[in-house]
Amino acid sequence: MVLYFAISSGDFSRIGQAIITINPWWLFGGMGCFFIHMSMEGGLLYLFFRFQKIVVKFRHCISVGLIGMYYSSITPAATGGQPMQVFALKKRGVAPGLTSSALAVKFFCWQCALLLLGAVAWIANAGLVEKSLGHGIWMVWLGFFLNGIAVAAVILLAISRNLVRAIIIFFVKAAHRLRIVKDVAKTSSRWDAALQDFHASVDILTRHPYQFLTLFLLSMVQVICLMSAVYFVYRGFGLSAAPYASLLTIQLMLYIAASFTPLPGASGAQEGGFYLFFGAIFPQTILFAALLVWRFLTYYLSIIIGFIAVAFNSGSSKRKKILLPPEINDGLQEEIP
Repeated sequence: MVLYFAISSGDFSRIGQAIITINPWWLFGGMGCFFIHMSMEGGLLYLFFRFQKIVVKFRHCISVGLIGMYYSSITPAATGGQPMQVFALKKRGVAPGLTSSALAVKFFCWQCALLLLGAVAWIANAGLVEKSLGHGIWMVWLGFFLNGIAVAAVILLAISRNLVRAIIIFFVKAAHRLRIVKDVAKTSSRWDAALQDFHASVDILTRHPYQFLTLFLLSMVQVICLMSAVYFVYRGFGLSAAPYASLLTIQLMLYIAASFTPLPGASGAQEGGFYLFFGAIFPQTILFAALLVWRFLTYYLSIIIGFIAVAFNSGSSKRKKILLPPEINDGLQEEIP
């Protein structure tokens, strides 16, 4: 898809020249947006564990955040990030149920922050959105709908234990028929214990609303940082006609519309959406160059840095005790096999 857009955009030498002429200071600003976003990816995990009175080193949370970003970037619909984060934190002694609750709360806060910011931006700049998207506005409606379903699913997961338990049993039995699982009772019991840890951890958080509010507000900052990278790309090419609010609005619409494309990194939808959504803002002569720089800052950079974190993590094999919050710790410490 990238090659297709490159061919469609015209002269390759002109694209290269445009990239070379970008102002490095604005480029560093865009990278700063990414690094704040990256730091908060692990920082929110660290804060969640602090609220749960679980001692996990900050550098480990940052590493796990990068691992999640890497696997989310290379798997369809970002489905690989969270399972690998659960595995990485288990190696560091955090119970899978607790990790799952942390990731579910973080995902919920991210989705709510994204939808709230997107809705406010759309209402405040309705004319701009209609003018920039035209007939493509249906993609934004679809994106809001699908992201809303994801939020509802997390809420259902947090409040309906019986339904989640039934789903777990269904998949365990299906895996048994496929000869993936040998002992149905033992596997179901292990998953049920993780589910109990998950719900107990979420219950602890809901009893302290200010903790959830803190995570939500920080998620809003994280969303804004990632969405702001396109502004620095725009200014880096010497453009200043479009204000920051307009670029942030269009970027939010693009992210919401393309976020559930079932391809790694929403590839194709992000590139095509950039052409459609920002075609009236960036000059056609530098549109593809801007796309490459923006995609590097918001996608390829997470793969590069995330791969380094994955490489370091793969060399760690220390045995640690499973950690649980004091409120749900039964006094027994399960050692990781």
